[in-house]
Amino acid sequence: MAVLANFKGAWLPRIPARIRLARPPGRVAVLAWALGIVALGGTAASSLFGQTYGASALVVTAPANAASTELAMSDPRATALDPARFRRTAPPADGHPRVAVIVRGLGLSHKVTRAVIADLPADVTLALSAYGRELQQEADSARADGHEIFLDVPVEPPGFPANDAGPQALLSSLSAAENAERFDWALERFSGFAGVVFAPGSPAADNAGIVGPLVQDSKTRDLIWAAFEAKGFEGLHALTATAALVVAPASTDADVDAALERLETIARRDGTALAIISPTPTAITRLKVWAANLEQEGIVLVPASAVATAPAS
Repeated sequence: MAVLANFKGAWLPRIPARIRLARPPGRVAVLAWALGIVALGGTAASSLFGQTYGASALVVTAPANAASTELAMSDPRATALDPARFRRTAPPADGHPRVAVIVRGLGLSHKVTRAVIADLPADVTLALSAYGRELQQEADSARADGHEIFLDVPVEPPGFPANDAGPQALLSSLSAAENAERFDWALERFSGFAGVVFAPGSPAADNAGIVGPLVQDSKTRDLIWAAFEAKGFEGLHALTATAALVVAPASTDADVDAALERLETIARRDGTALAIISPTPTAITRLKVWAANLEQEGIVLVPASAVATAPAS
């Protein structure tokens, strides 16, 4: 099935997190700023439809110095992590199979994010990209509507560096300290998330040398780590939610329907099943229809935290 087999080609691109300008902003700096804004908007738009953020995308970064001013995007209300507090209480399963869905890549477009919050049932977990804007506002709005929130962490994509995940992505080529610094940056973008999700197919997520130090950090011990077949988490003492399948951005109506039917089959066999989905119009429309019919199928939709598994002691 194409929607399952070709997940590595389905990469949601990332928006450059920040643009630095040296003071005073002369004509060159002003031009760089303008070009950066244009590129930022274009990349955000393309990301919604699964296009690749590649080498041809424009990223403007002026040389930094002691007098440079960072255009910070982090929200001042972001506080210390307390992920367990933000897990949503799951509806009772009463012995029925349980399925969970994470819609990732949100926060890059306010219009798309607001539509997803409004259209999907509260038990669908929503993951906000660390590169988004107004993230605290989006997270507060989604939680007020009943959704559990995850943080979508930028990670090295397949085909890197031809495919780029932006300036704050976790990379196989970086040291543990450098990746920890980038991960801390993502964690500080907003508060209110119960866990983090990594995009499928990332070499970084398959690398225990990268994810191990992040998991072992005391401040992240209550986080839920969601990913698709990420080998880097094997053997680690972490609360994980492993996705059974991924719905790619290029999926058709039939692809999405087939994937969700497969999710039901896995849940009936294993008791639980998790899917990671990109927020394309097709996927969101089919997901909404599917969720409305789950009860009559004898399956319970639950937030992602409800299907997370604790490590063996």
